[in-house]
Amino acid sequence: MTSTSKEAVVMHHEFQTARQAEILARAARRRLAREAEEAAKAAKEAEAARTAADSGPAPDSRTRYARTA
Repeated sequence: MTSTSKEAVVMHHEFQTARQAEILARAARRRLAREAEEAAKAAKEAEAARTAADSGPAPDSRTRYARTA
């Protein structure tokens, strides 16, 4: 192999490595965005559940309970 061929192989390898790094970075960004959306959705559902639980029939604080034996 001539030195020019070796340089071409090295440059190609560096290009492929950079391309693979970009693919992995893009996948990581997509995963983080998806996880953030899922977390926001879960928080919204939890808040809705809390609101529904809070708006249910509340015990009347004026109710007197008779003590039994």
